[in-house]
Amino acid sequence: MKKLKYLSEKRSDCPLSSTLELIGDKWSLLIIRDIMFFGKTTYNEFLSSSEKIATNILKDRLTKLTATGMLVYTGSDTRKKYALTKIGLDLKPVLEAIAIFGMTHFKGAKEYLHQQMKKQS
Repeated sequence: MKKLKYLSEKRSDCPLSSTLELIGDKWSLLIIRDIMFFGKTTYNEFLSSSEKIATNILKDRLTKLTATGMLVYTGSDTRKKYALTKIGLDLKPVLEAIAIFGMTHFKGAKEYLHQQMKKQS
């Protein structure tokens, strides 16, 4: 199994802590969600998400996720298209579990998900 290009300083060898170092912030998970479930691939598509990520944060997270091996991109610097790597795709069951938790415990979550899926059709 391929190991991630890891951040030089990590808090511990705990697998949960190590994973959270990479994807534990809100925005990284939402970018991964947008690629994995909603088919978004470009900077402007990520900006159009309903959570309204700031441009500086989006740039930072895309750079971080690419540097750690979660994402790759094709195209020029001004026309990048992002995709998940095998390692990024390995997060699918994790994101599905988080989504199930959200649909179970937060009012309106199921409806939101259904709306987003309709947009993709």
